[in-house]
Amino acid sequence: SSKGMLSSVLLLCSTVSVTLGSPVQLINNGYRGVVVAINPRVPENPELIDKIKEMFTEASPYLFTATKKRAFFQDVKILIPTTWKENNSLYRKPGTETYFKASVLVADPFCDNSIGTPYTSTLGKCGEEGEHVHLTPAYLLNDQALEMYGPRGRVLLYSWAVLRWGVFSELNSQEPFYMHDTGEIEAVRCPEHISGTLKNRDGDRHCEIDPSTLLPTKNCVFIPDSEQNTNVSIMYQPTIAQEATFCDENTHNFWVQNAQNKLCDYRSVWDVISQTPDFKGGNNAPMTADPPSPTFTLLRARQRVVCLVLDTSGSMTQSDRINRLRQAAMIFLDQIVEQGSRVGIVEFKNYARILKGLVLIDGQAARTQLASALPSAADGGTKICSGIQKAFEVLRQDDGDTAGDEIILLTDGEDSSVGSCLEEVKRSGVHVHTIALGPSADPRLEEFAKETGGTRFSASDKLDSNELIISFGSITSQSGDDITSAVQLLSKGSRTDPGSQFQGEVPVDPTVGNDTVLTFTWEHAQPDITVRSPSGGSYKNNDMEIHSGEKIVLFKIPGIAQSGTWSYEVVNTHSSPQTFTLQVTSRAIDECVPPVIVTGGMSETEVTYPQPLVISAQLSQGARPVINADVKAVVDLSDKNTVKLDLFDGGIGADKKKNDGIYSGLFYNYRANGRYGLKFEVQGVEGKVETRLYPDNSVPERPRQSSGRMRRSAPSLRQTSTALGSFSRTASGGTVTVKGVPAVPRDDFPPGKVTDLTA
Repeated sequence: SSKGMLSSVLLLCSTVSVTLGSPVQLINNGYRGVVVAINPRVPENPELIDKIKEMFTEASPYLFTATKKRAFFQDVKILIPTTWKENNSLYRKPGTETYFKASVLVADPFCDNSIGTPYTSTLGKCGEEGEHVHLTPAYLLNDQALEMYGPRGRVLLYSWAVLRWGVFSELNSQEPFYMHDTGEIEAVRCPEHISGTLKNRDGDRHCEIDPSTLLPTKNCVFIPDSEQNTNVSIMYQPTIAQEATFCDENTHNFWVQNAQNKLCDYRSVWDVISQTPDFKGGNNAPMTADPPSPTFTLLRARQRVVCLVLDTSGSMTQSDRINRLRQAAMIFLDQIVEQGSRVGIVEFKNYARILKGLVLIDGQAARTQLASALPSAADGGTKICSGIQKAFEVLRQDDGDTAGDEIILLTDGEDSSVGSCLEEVKRSGVHVHTIALGPSADPRLEEFAKETGGTRFSASDKLDSNELIISFGSITSQSGDDITSAVQLLSKGSRTDPGSQFQGEVPVDPTVGNDTVLTFTWEHAQPDITVRSPSGGSYKNNDMEIHSGEKIVLFKIPGIAQSGTWSYEVVNTHSSPQTFTLQVTSRAIDECVPPVIVTGGMSETEVTYPQPLVISAQLSQGARPVINADVKAVVDLSDKNTVKLDLFDGGIGADKKKNDGIYSGLFYNYRANGRYGLKFEVQGVEGKVETRLYPDNSVPERPRQSSGRMRRSAPSLRQTSTALGSFSRTASGGTVTVKGVPAVPRDDFPPGKVTDLTA
């Protein structure tokens, strides 16, 4: 093809979209509901708020011009963290706005006060919305950033284009030159008529040619002229001070290998933007007058307020569900929910009742008090809306309101009247997280999560799957504070014969070690347990906290857990086989060293056969992608079978970009209709796994000459990485509902396109 290179690898691919549930809307040309969230670890500084306002005010006219008068920023909400002082005269109470749903995050995970590279977190899908823009406080406060990246308004426009419309850089920092069909050496740029000079980074001689490629060596850089006779695309270099434009079909450079051409099939930036829902079909036609400046609202986040709404109907006696509920909820209360939160408990059957009003989590006594109120008996029918309405009573106990609060709704049964309270729930402003337990949970359950921005989980009746415990463990705070949130290191289960052992190892890496707990569960009789530390220390049952009623053993490692490999051995002393499980959680030990975490899920919440699913797991440490890990997706099918799928970060097939910390795979191994649950199992091996210091989709830094030498630009350093020790992680990826699977599924999936062939 004259417009691009093909791929040397044939893999299955999919065009399914990822629905991220963005609250941002473009109405009558104005973007509304844009949220900028400041991380709780950022020190209080009113100037930061002023800089955010200045950036959006400056960006709005750029946005208006670049979209041909079709869009501007109308209202922006700034979410202040709970770590900043309350100010009732300035800050309002948020509704459904949370840190993880913000369009722009302001954070400095490693406390290094560096300007950092502005970047956009995205799965790399052309024309589809990303996750968020990341900026550091130093970037906003330090005017040296203007020299490095250009005006903040232009940088925001560049980042917004990647985030909102799924377009990408027209620069290529790794392969910055190409041979034009005229035989001339050209720099990768858009449009191709941008003028400039080639210079060595040393600044003292002309560029040398690499004889193996006939192109300039890696030490050569193209410096655009400060004044141009052609419009320069924002997606090429936002540092060039010109009218804000995007390349269209008349100016797009089809000859070059850059992210925009590779990921968007050589379509121009404006062609992609014009076909997004914001503008497709004549939506938001050009305005005749200039738009107003953005308006700003300051919101202050609140401490977490959550109510457990638990099904105790008669069907919960099946498959030991009521005790498994107690185990999972107890672990949530003991290890997962954060200090400073308020928690209440409601049960429902034919009716609902409050088991515990809101309790402030201010120590172990409060956690124990809540755990003792968990239900232990089950009978009667299922009235989900009764439970939700009782939960509203609980959630109002702190301030008389429910907006921004959370409900964790667990049920295993159907309720013909479940839809009667959905509108009330939507109006309440509550986030509802749903857990469908067993094969018969109401098919409309997930509507509550979908309509309120909550998360959705499912758990089968397989005792060794640990799905229920993992689901509760994945419902952490939405504050954005990785330091105080619990991290699930390991989740295992095994059916064990009499006299046999359930054993293994768990690495405790240097990013965690605080509040480390190994939680064992058993099925019939308490086992003999041995835990050994990396230095050889041995711990037995009498060193552990035993809860016979819930069939749980907690081994809470005192102080900071020693880094290294811990081992465990569980001996079945019962006369018949029984199932054991292990769950290991921990927290960060240094507020400036965030833990490695895994997040992700499936591209859809509902699919109809034969539509394949893209499964993606994002592995990161703070803002840094973690690469070279072993990542597996474990899909629990509706027929109780399990499929393991390797996820890859190689930039081929379902994965869009190599080494961006996003591991992807394509799932199409459908067996039957129903809910399919997902969890991730991650292993990092010391000496292999590492973090990249510069993520993809970063804003390009201006190349310039300083003191007779060329300052190396940030893009050329983005492969710089640091080593990590061995670690393991596990997390839930949510659930998907599958329909239309035939009795005998067949291969209806075409091969995917080739993207990496070079010559």
